[in-house]
Amino acid sequence: MYTVTRHELLEVCALVYNRHLTNAAGSNFSGRASATTVYLTPTGNAKRKRLHMTADDLLLVNMDGVILDGQGKLSVSWPTHRRLYQEFDFVGAVIHAHPRQACVFACQSDPMPPLMDAMKKFGPIPVLPRHLKVDSPEFGQAIVDIFREKGESFRKHGHAVLYPYHGILCAAPTLDDCFDLLERVEYNATAILGSRLMGFKDTELNQWPAFQGDYE
Repeated sequence: MYTVTRHELLEVCALVYNRHLTNAAGSNFSGRASATTVYLTPTGNAKRKRLHMTADDLLLVNMDGVILDGQGKLSVSWPTHRRLYQEFDFVGAVIHAHPRQACVFACQSDPMPPLMDAMKKFGPIPVLPRHLKVDSPEFGQAIVDIFREKGESFRKHGHAVLYPYHGILCAAPTLDDCFDLLERVEYNATAILGSRLMGFKDTELNQWPAFQGDYE
């Protein structure tokens, strides 16, 4: 079974903040520590620490939500993270963040199209329904349903959903996959917005020759 270390999770937390893939308004990170536990960032970590934390700042939590180690409180995102680990035994990491450009698409009702070649294997990134309360049981179920429909693609590559007027959640087999997906989504959003700024119509954006290589 894939597991993360405290050091690996802390490194990704800092990278996400430093690369403007989230802000101080909030974000949450988790990774499997064992078959029955996960490492989780506590509530308020972005605002107070700017995601530059020490090992003592991470919580070790079991699937019942009992904090086994670490100082702080469970984030409001914990129920959604836990749901994904329980529903998909191959999910090794989950990131909720507020990337600058992707948040523009979180404020739309249509999915973000996969313009960049590196996004083609993921397909469109959907926006969850506005009426669902973030991190409610219904909200978590909607995410599970979307990911389950991806089938083997989700098992192999992971996937993401946009939170309406809020941010994004990425879930993947490994922490590296999860961070990679988050950054790909942000680059894809930047490419779409830049193309529109240059005057390309959306109907023209998918008419470029397809990339013939392979992205892992």
